Formats: sequence, C-alpha cells, structure tokens
Amino acid sequence: MPFGSFGWFKRELAPTPERARRTAIMVAAAVLCVIISMTLQVPELSVTAYMPFFMSKQSKFLTTLTGVIGLIGLTIGIGASLLLYKFTYGHPELRIPGMAIALFLGMYVSRIFVLGPLGFLIGFVVAVSQSVGEAVPSPELLVRGLLWLWVAIAYGAGLTVVLNLLFLPDAPGPPAHLPKPKSFFVSDAFTNPAHVHFALKVTFAAMFCYIFYMAIDWSGIHTALITCTFIALESTGATLHKGVLRIGGCILGGALALFTIVFLMPHMDTIASLVVVVACASAIAGWVATGSELISYGGLQIAFAFFYSVFQGYAPDTDLDNVRNRVVGILFGLIVTGLVFRYIWPERTIDRLRDALRAALRQLARLLETPRPGSSIETAKLEAHNLLAETSKSFEQARRYADLTVFEFEETPNGERTSLGILEGTLSRTENVFVAASSLVGDEALATWQRLPADVQMTESALRNAAANRIEQAMAPIASENRDADFLVAFSRWKQGVMQLKETNARTNRVSEIVAEVQDLD
Repeated sequence: MPFGSFGWFKRELAPTPERARRTAIMVAAAVLCVIISMTLQVPELSVTAYMPFFMSKQSKFLTTLTGVIGLIGLTIGIGASLLLYKFTYGHPELRIPGMAIALFLGMYVSRIFVLGPLGFLIGFVVAVSQSVGEAVPSPELLVRGLLWLWVAIAYGAGLTVVLNLLFLPDAPGPPAHLPKPKSFFVSDAFTNPAHVHFALKVTFAAMFCYIFYMAIDWSGIHTALITCTFIALESTGATLHKGVLRIGGCILGGALALFTIVFLMPHMDTIASLVVVVACASAIAGWVATGSELISYGGLQIAFAFFYSVFQGYAPDTDLDNVRNRVVGILFGLIVTGLVFRYIWPERTIDRLRDALRAALRQLARLLETPRPGSSIETAKLEAHNLLAETSKSFEQARRYADLTVFEFEETPNGERTSLGILEGTLSRTENVFVAASSLVGDEALATWQRLPADVQMTESALRNAAANRIEQAMAPIASENRDADFLVAFSRWKQGVMQLKETNARTNRVSEIVAEVQDLD
C-alpha cells in the first residue's frame, strides 16, 4: 500500500496484544510520573512525563540498555556542560563555538562509535544546556536547574525501566546471540568522509537556527535547534521522513494540548481530573509510538508536544504561546535541515537501498547453498539459523529504504525513477525467494533432504548453487556470460533427477518456486 494512504495507516495502527500491553505500561508510567512530580513539586515535569515514551522499547533488554546508556550520557553531558560554563557563562563569543564543537563531536561520534547514541546524547545535552544558559539570571540558579533536570530525567527513566521489567513479557524463544564487536568503532570510522560531512551538516543547520532565533529575540522557538539534531539520520529521505513525523506529531499533540487548555483546564481542580486527561493523551501517543519504525516517532512527538504545552508549572496554565512557538520552531528546523541535507553533501536513500539490497542478496545466496551434500543436518541447521536472522534483517532494511525513497523523488529525473522501479522489482522477487529458501531449511524439509537419493541431492545442490550465483549477480554491473547457461543446465539435470522419484514432495515444489522467481531476475 502507498506510503501515507488510508490502508497504510490502518496497517500501521492495527491492534495487537503486545501493542496494547506496551501502551498500558507507557500510560501507567506517565501517570505515576505526573503524580510524583506534582506531589513533590519536582521541576521539569514535562520532561519527566516524556521519559516513558522515550525509554520504552520492544523488549526488557533494550529498555534496560536504553536506560543505562541514557543515564550515563545524561550524567556526562551535564557534568561537561557545568565545566564548560566556567568559561562560557556571560561570554557568547566562547559559548557559540563551544556549542558548535560539542554538536559536531556528538554527531560525529554517533556515526563512528558502536554505541553511537551515547555520543549523540552527550553532545546534545551539552549543546542544548549551553543554549539556554543566558536566560538564567545567575550561575547558582543555572547549576540548580541543571541538577534538578538530571533528577527529573533519571527518576522518570528509572521508573520506566522498572515497570517494563515487571510487566513486559519475556521475548518468545531463546534470546538471540549478540556477537561481541571487534572494535569500539565501525569499520569505516576514519576512512569514510560521509561521517564528517554528516556531523558538519547537522552542526551547520542547528547553529544557523540558534543564531537566527537569538538574533530576532524569539527564544521561544528553540525547538528548531532540537529538531535539527533529532531528525538527522543517515540519508536525506530518512531525515525528511522523520521530520514529517515530528511536525505531524507536534501538530496532533499541540491540538490535544490546546483542547485541554481551552476546554478542560477551567473545570479541573483536582489531580484526579489531571490524571484522567494525561492517561487519555498518553494512550493515543503510546499507541502510535508502539507501531513500526515508519510511524513510531510520531507517537513520541505527540507525547512531548502535549506535555510540553500543558505542564508549565504546578497549577493550570492558560498560556497558548508555548503551543504556537513549539510548532513554529519545529517547522523552521525541519525546513532548514531539509534544505541542508538536500543540497550539501546529500546522502541519497536510493544509494542506501542499493547497498542494503546487495547485502541481502549475498546472504540469500549463502542461504540457498544450504544444505550441502555430505554435510550433517546439525551443521546445516546452525548455519541456516544464523543466515535467516541476518538475511531477514537486511531485507527489512532494504524495504525500509524503498519506502523512504518517496521523500526524495519529487524532482528526480525519469532515469532515476526507472532505476528505483528495477530495484523494487528485484527486492520483491528476492523476498519471495527468501520465503521459499527459508522453508527448505526447516526440520521437515531437511528430513526430506536426507531421504533423497545421492544423485538427486547432487543435482538439487547444483541447481541451488546456480540460483545463488544468479541472485548474487542480480546487482552486478555486468553479469557473467555463462550465468544463464549454467542455470539452465542445472535446472535440466535437476528435473531429470526428480522424474526418477515416485512422487513430488513439498521440498520439490519449493525448489520449483525458487526457479520460477530466479528466472525473472535480470
């Protein structure tokens, strides 16, 4: 279904038991954060209430890992910012370069470091805390505010992790083995100039927004700087997609906040009524946030826009400026980031699609070659288990990039559209091959393989190897001259071998499906 169509939204918002449970955990955590902060008058209530949405992930392990990394990054970031304030407080000529350097280093580390979010968080915290320092009248209040911010975020994140550990069910089946990284840095960390270009682009966009809104004395739209850092991703299409989700979620969350401030708050005089409103808004935001990657970020923005606009103190607030300023700031940041990523060192999504598809085809070719004549079934099962996980992940990434290309093709030449059509066709056909190949390494299919005569095993293995070679060369600039001939010869010999069998079986039918799909590949 087309991206953004009614059917697409229906699919993305479809109910599941897991989604309902995760949404309920987010709602409970947000309500508890509001009750605790309102009772104890902990500052930065809007940030605390947002933590359940930011920290909650699909599993207990990911939620805990996010909480630990977030706490470490927050602590280092605030400590570094306090140290930096010894030199930059009251000195804008030092503060602005300090912000730029912190942003650049944070964004650069986020691309080259294995734990990229840690580097991003440290750079983001330092830059944002420096940007608001001049609005605080004294250094003592500034230090106090930053330390209370640490408390507000830390206890909100901790509460979220605890609730997820208590009520989120364990993932079905044994946990996947996570290979230990060979290095703290990605393989091309110091050789790929795209990492430096990315950090420079984000820094330029964010600092342009900061200098602009400070120059016109409209610090209320400081969300422009936050937008530039949060929506920046690996390609222009992914960045614009995240920007659209951010502005859409902001508009919806702002509309909910506007309705609450105008129509509900004049009649709210107890914390019980506030809890009901928070629970309803959190349920809407949580349901969207627990969707797929294509829509989940919109839910986070609904939550943050609502909390940021509604909670401006410990009493009902009727100021609508915050709603307006937030929307304007996000829209401005989205425009600046979109222009920078489109015209300065653009990293195009279609190039990412090609790379992801090549990786998927290489892994699919290896899967097709399993099992081999003479190898044990246990060895085949172990090899197939690892390849299934890797290939599935690569195909998911390629499909994601294919969906995101819609954000880059408004003014693309027809030749590029044709190239995209070919890539999507190859992706669709090889996904069908992957489904069939996955069934060939199941328990029943492997048992059938063991019972096949030795000569039939040899002809099937030769056919699967020829199909693997044809798949691996589908993305090659120039295909091998003997590719088609070798495949046809292997297919003919396999058919002759199968004719010796008394009856066809499910394995034979699956191999035939693979042959039909592979023959259509260019």
